[in-house]
Amino acid sequence: MKTKYTYIFLRLDVIIAFIIILLFTACEKVETKHLSEKQKALIRTIPKISLIAHRGSCVWAPENTEAAMRWARNAGADYLECDLQRTADGYLVLYHDKTLSTKSNVHILYPHLQAPQIKDFTLEELFQLDFGSWFNQKHKQYARTSFSGLEILTLEDLIKIAEGNKIKRDQHNKRIYRKSGNKIITEYEKDPHDNGNRPGIYPEIKYPDIYPSIENDLKSELERLEWFAYDKSKLKYIHTKQRHVGTANTQARVIVQTFSTSTLQKLNEVFSGEIPTCLLLSASGQVDSKTYKNWINNAINNNASIIAPSISSDKPYNFTDLLQPWMYDLIKESGLLIHAYVFQNEKQISNYKDLADGYFCDQIDIAIKYFLKNQQIISNTVTKNGAEWLNEIGY
Repeated sequence: MKTKYTYIFLRLDVIIAFIIILLFTACEKVETKHLSEKQKALIRTIPKISLIAHRGSCVWAPENTEAAMRWARNAGADYLECDLQRTADGYLVLYHDKTLSTKSNVHILYPHLQAPQIKDFTLEELFQLDFGSWFNQKHKQYARTSFSGLEILTLEDLIKIAEGNKIKRDQHNKRIYRKSGNKIITEYEKDPHDNGNRPGIYPEIKYPDIYPSIENDLKSELERLEWFAYDKSKLKYIHTKQRHVGTANTQARVIVQTFSTSTLQKLNEVFSGEIPTCLLLSASGQVDSKTYKNWINNAINNNASIIAPSISSDKPYNFTDLLQPWMYDLIKESGLLIHAYVFQNEKQISNYKDLADGYFCDQIDIAIKYFLKNQQIISNTVTKNGAEWLNEIGY
């Protein structure tokens, strides 16, 4: 028989259950962390509006090639973005895809190889491949005969381009290099078409499971080329012109990016938190606030200064929008910079102009024109369209 005491006990059970649920929910709640003073100091060295040339260009020239990078430098990019992989003999080179079959003529020279990768070839072997003709075949409206035969770029090539140089070539337009022991040494010359812009570089560590310790290789190469030093007074001095891009002569001349939290951790260990790093975000579906906060905290825990969410993009990307207003609020609460990807047109830039600090762009000239028009950047660089910039640098 139920009494009033029975109801009291039943009510106590309900109260206790409710308290347990509240405690569990409190334990599950993820609080957004905040930047350290060291991270804040790094952020102050990065351009307030960072215009980042995605692979140099993914529209006007074959991505990650000399044509794309010289184009982006002259057009006025703050950073030349690229993808880093490692050759069989230890050189860092620029290439995005996992297989060489997609964006080179490897299938013609090595028809017996199945899904050949960068790691399967020495640098000298890669120099024999054509990294430009695929573009002419796939993008006929932008094709140029001068793209045929373009070689793979090394990280050193990229830095030399950022400094205002170009690869020295023979009468057949072939790269001039020599061998000193096992070392390949490319010759460079002052680019006669250089207009004075000095961008930084923004490499992405690709496929870290394939290239263990690539973070150490990157540090060694940057130190050799004087683009990284613990003692900032030992960084290479790079002359810059007033009202031109001068990122290459700042402490933020290199930003390293990755999708991998474990790689971000390694970068933090290798560089001792002395270089700006960026955690790239990607998702195939909807994301809740707990997941998003965990991403932010992973970035901060590993001393990243920047987080890079994807935006709603057209083909060929079709990315999930990871920079909605509530997501922006979470990031800004933490203090991280937002460098979003990938912008393909002016409409996208306009849609996200209040949500991003940096813009990965397939056509950096469009972004530069937009921000110049809105008086958000100052530059002496004459605005031209993509084809005109290519004509200027001799392609």
